Amino acid sequence: MNFFKGSNIKHFLTSLEKDSYPMKPCSKDDISKLINISPTRTLPQTYLDFMNKAGNGIEFLVGTNYSMNYIFDLKEWAIELLEENNSIKKLTDNQFIFMMHQGYMFWFFNLNEGDDPAVYSYNESVELDDFNKVSDTLSDFLISLYD
Repeated sequence: MNFFKGSNIKHFLTSLEKDSYPMKPCSKDDISKLINISPTRTLPQTYLDFMNKAGNGIEFLVGTNYSMNYIFDLKEWAIELLEENNSIKKLTDNQFIFMMHQGYMFWFFNLNEGDDPAVYSYNESVELDDFNKVSDTLSDFLISLYD
């Protein structure tokens, strides 16, 4: 099954579900915790849709921390990673860390960029003056990890 840039995350996840692809959804309580993560900011709908279907595990993300077991620690870990590497980059309250891999790289989106925001990354092995934009949309980013 191939998905291409511009696919809708709901369509993508529904297709995986129909093919019995291994994934574990978040509970209603988990989704409620995510929705209430900040009193002043809301998480993008694309992210909530993904977590609703696969927020407690999906096969193509094995080894990557993104699930409910880790989500509330990721920002702290990302800040620690930046500090350990003496990075001049700083994270703001507007940036939501949604995924970290092996403790050396993380991905985030800006909370004020709508329901399918761009995705940015930090990788300790790459020297850049700013965070690296890796995708124009969260949907494309997540689907690309599968493709």
